[in-house]
Amino acid sequence: MRRTMGRVDKSMMKKRTIGLVMDFFNPKLLEGAQAYCVEHGLLLDARWSVRGDWAPKDIKWDGVIFGLVDQEAILERMRALRIPSMDLVREGSAQSVTPDYQACGRMAVEELLRVGVKAMLIPVLSPRQLDQKFAQGAQEAVRASGLREVSVFGDDVQVYDRLMRKVKALHREGVGAIGLCLPHAGTAFSLIQQLEARGLQVPRDVAIVVIDKDAQRTAELAPVPLTTVELNEWHRGFVAAERVHRKMEGEQLVHSHISIPPHGIHGRTSTGHVEEKDPVMAKALSFLHAHYRAPIGVPEVAEAAGASRRVLEMRFREILNTSVHEELRRLRIEDAKQMLLESEKSVTEIAGLCGFSSVHYFSAAFKRVAGQSPRQFQKASQ
Repeated sequence: MRRTMGRVDKSMMKKRTIGLVMDFFNPKLLEGAQAYCVEHGLLLDARWSVRGDWAPKDIKWDGVIFGLVDQEAILERMRALRIPSMDLVREGSAQSVTPDYQACGRMAVEELLRVGVKAMLIPVLSPRQLDQKFAQGAQEAVRASGLREVSVFGDDVQVYDRLMRKVKALHREGVGAIGLCLPHAGTAFSLIQQLEARGLQVPRDVAIVVIDKDAQRTAELAPVPLTTVELNEWHRGFVAAERVHRKMEGEQLVHSHISIPPHGIHGRTSTGHVEEKDPVMAKALSFLHAHYRAPIGVPEVAEAAGASRRVLEMRFREILNTSVHEELRRLRIEDAKQMLLESEKSVTEIAGLCGFSSVHYFSAAFKRVAGQSPRQFQKASQ
């Protein structure tokens, strides 16, 4: 086995080689690095791009890219190679290429603001750069908007408990939809289950945005599919390989750190988005958002969506975990809350403007959703 490995290594060294060592799987990053190497006649040795701890000690490269989150011993080995290198994780190292997590936090908040949340929760889950930078960017965007913000810090168990208390308190106050942005889809996966156990629905009560960085497709496969900030990992791999190559050529790099901006937002159900593959839901929600103030009901929505009432109700239950009528009522109540806070109109006027057939029905529906009457809500807010 040793002789075979030796022959492989010897043949690989015919070309100048860049090693790629990571302790997490990132296929897009690998593809970006490979694209650069092919273009410039280099060989990318990515055999240890999943299990860096398996890399033999006697391997020799001309340069190395490493992304090691937890493997401190392997990290020290990579640094001890004394060859041109690029760190994919630690911004404070000599040379690094990392995602712009601060921009990711800003983008997450901007998406939540776009879908109309009224308060924001930004848990800071650890002292790692990823968590700190993401929270910093998110807080900057919240403060610029003037929206209410509540940050939470602690280990995972404490964060869950504190988040649940914050969400319940905000929900009792009747502030409207709450935005929750955090970098980790796995944490949000667990939080969705806890929210649902307490009678809170995503996205009706809590809308969520995370970063898409899990090869396991956690965001897509969560109990409620999660809207994500999409990293530009192909570009990060390409830039990392390019910078290592320049160092191999003897160039002194001016900038020690490069931040790669996120690619954009992938909207999923956790913020009310409906995938394009479901045109019935897309048409229904578009009609609801455009006409909720008008005297419409489920039959009108079904007709606009081009589906039977039964099919439409099934879609709403499967995708939003609510009924068509409940979603229509929610939109009207959220509109009414804004009017109660921002206008001097009477409760009767607001009921009519928001599409309710009578002020009595409006008051009963409002109290059922907000936990207090319209006048109590208005007085408490003042």
